Order: sequence, then structure tokens, then C-alpha cells
Amino acid sequence: MNMKSIVVTATIAASVMTTSAFAWTTATSDDEWRSGWGQGVAEAEVTRGSGNKIYVACESGSRRASSIHFSLAGDGPRSNEIIMIFDQGPLETISVDQNGTISSDSRAGALNFDHVLEKLKIHNSVYIRFSDGRESTFTLKGSAKAISEDCRAAFWD
Repeated sequence: MNMKSIVVTATIAASVMTTSAFAWTTATSDDEWRSGWGQGVAEAEVTRGSGNKIYVACESGSRRASSIHFSLAGDGPRSNEIIMIFDQGPLETISVDQNGTISSDSRAGALNFDHVLEKLKIHNSVYIRFSDGRESTFTLKGSAKAISEDCRAAFWD
């Protein structure tokens, strides 16, 4: 093996090890919650079809606010609210930013974040609809295990 081959092999190995250290612990698969950790953020997500995702970011040393992000067809809601129905229960209108994020760095955001986070952990499914008609139903089975136990709103810290 020549020196160039050794350098390329070492670079690839280092890249793979670095990616593994800051990556998801499981592969992406629709209808399965997965978790990971990287750069001070404990992450959990579930997907359902192309571009449909619920993503939970829990601050764990990053100094960024914990948040929950919703995307359908690869994009946020383009309005400041979404409709959620947990386990075919009552309809709830939830405030988000135009990117589909519930941030937790204000009192109102923290209350909203805590409310939705708890429901994500205790229910079996959630239906999400954006004002433009995009909609999807996500499984919540496995969410309590995937979402960090220490996940909390930044406002309370």
C-alpha cells in the first residue's frame, strides 16, 4: 500500500468514526421513532412518507432552545398554526412559527412545547394538518423511548 492509499484509507476511517459519534443510533424507517445525539442536542424523529416528519430537538449542552419541528411534503406550514389530533381525540390548534417549529425559549413557547411533548410521549398516533390541506398521521409508538427523558423547555432553565 502506498502513502496516498494509506492517507485516503485513514481519512475515510476518521470520517466514518466521526459521523458515527454524532449520528442517529438507528436507520431511517417510516413509522419508527429513532433517536440520536450530536453537538449538544438529543434528537428524536419519526417519518411518514416523502417529506413528512416530526423532529424533536432536546438541548443537552448546546445552549440552543429545545424545539419540536413539523414538516409535511418537505416543508413547514407557511402559517402560524397547525391542527393536531391525538388518538382520534379532540382537535387541537397549536401555534408554530412559519417553519413549523415550536420553540421553547419564551413562556408561551415553553407551555406549548411542554404540552405537545407530553402528548407525543403518551399517545399512540397523531394526525397533523396544515392550513393549506397537507396532512399526515404519524405513529407515536416508541416516541417515549426515543425522546430524551431530560428534554425540557429552555425557558424554565
